[in-house]
Amino acid sequence: MSVGRFPFWRVVPGEQSGTYILPVMPPATAGPDGAPHIMGGVALAAIVDAMQLDSELPLLWAQVQFLGATQHAEELLVSVEQCGGGQSVAQYAASAQVNGRPTHRAGGALGYREPNEQTLFAAMPELVGPDNATPVEISHSSPGGLPDQFEYRVALHDEDRGVHATWTRSRADFAIDAGWLAIISDLFLGGHPAARGGFSLDAMFRFVQGADPGWVLSVTEFAAFDRGVVHGSARHFAEDGRLLAISSQTGVLLRIPRGEL
Repeated sequence: MSVGRFPFWRVVPGEQSGTYILPVMPPATAGPDGAPHIMGGVALAAIVDAMQLDSELPLLWAQVQFLGATQHAEELLVSVEQCGGGQSVAQYAASAQVNGRPTHRAGGALGYREPNEQTLFAAMPELVGPDNATPVEISHSSPGGLPDQFEYRVALHDEDRGVHATWTRSRADFAIDAGWLAIISDLFLGGHPAARGGFSLDAMFRFVQGADPGWVLSVTEFAAFDRGVVHGSARHFAEDGRLLAISSQTGVLLRIPRGEL
């Protein structure tokens, strides 16, 4: 097992204003030996990082469409542009490409308004904690890939209701920020046997707040399987019960469902 000690979704400024580059290292990838691709959540996290660097503001929400394959990518070129907003919030449009080929289209909003008194309506469900949850090894990736970067434990799995709850934690002890939560949110398709091995069409990510390094509980609710796709959403909580983020996805199902992990 190989664990990346630097946040592998961080971008660096490109040669032109508004452009940023993600050097693609093994921890950013998933897929079998010989055909690794940039994990969708990592691409979203890189786009979020680029928008935050460009705006110098914290993320509120981001969405991404997955347009094309990213196998064997050495770099992901991210372009961001402020397209609206006011004194408190900046609206952004973004895109990404590999070797000149469009791979992602995205958008988001960043900022904050003061004063602000936090109210959290969403409550963490009563489930077993990470110490009593069931450890699972995700093996559908080459060594050193994204699955090696986190611990994964199942707290609840109910196929009939379409509910799946997991605890995840960074093996490198990364802080739980918008980028790390965006990555965790892309584990959506792994929550149901009929969805595993499919691919995401889009991802929506709404960031509430970060937390110190530790466990995150992701509670996924699959809403529907229809016309060969799956729709669903998830809420992500800190170990102390605070809501951290909300996410949702649409994914294309395999013609023949993959078996249990």
